[in-house]
Amino acid sequence: MTFESLLEHNCYLVTKASSQNYFNEWTFTWTDSTTITKCRMVPVSAFERIDTQGRLDDVRYKGYFLSGTSISVDNRVKYNNNYYRVKECYYDSSFHHITTILSEL
Repeated sequence: MTFESLLEHNCYLVTKASSQNYFNEWTFTWTDSTTITKCRMVPVSAFERIDTQGRLDDVRYKGYFLSGTSISVDNRVKYNNNYYRVKECYYDSSFHHITTILSEL
């Protein structure tokens, strides 16, 4: 069994674009990707919620992605027509995959 076979869910990555308007004020827009990204979404366990209490109170899911996926903190993930904000994003010790901690928007 390969890691890729465990990525049984589909999601879309949402990125933030910034620009300046006529008054030199920064404006931000969110853009959904048009390509499906393979992932694995797992609810955060009660133990993990207690462990991150006060720091990550609103986390709901952990997302697993292939290491080549372009995802970072403050990006968004669209999964089952719900949007989630990436609170933490880190590689495993062998750079095999990316684990993200997601809060529901």
